[in-house]
Amino acid sequence: MTIKTSLLMLCLSSSTLWMPAIHAEATVAQPNRQQTVTLNIENMTCAMCTITIKKALQKVDGVQQVTVDYDSKTAVVTFDGIKTDSAALIKATTDAGYPGTLAAPISR
Repeated sequence: MTIKTSLLMLCLSSSTLWMPAIHAEATVAQPNRQQTVTLNIENMTCAMCTITIKKALQKVDGVQQVTVDYDSKTAVVTFDGIKTDSAALIKATTDAGYPGTLAAPISR
């Protein structure tokens, strides 16, 4: 066997040793980053308040979607759970003049 052939065989055999490790790394599940919470919002006196609340929540890093409902006095917020949390969302609404609290989860 020549040196080139030996090196080629060595490279091929070592790459097959690494393949299971690469495959295993690729199949590791990522934690669910997207979360959705409903906040009960206080001090909402008119439909225009929804715009202020929505803007305040959208400024929080990681917020992906905001829906504010004047009739139910709630805000439904979808966000990246790694970048922010519900406490930061509540702080944003409170700082805007609309104290918020987490709504009780709906049991099914």
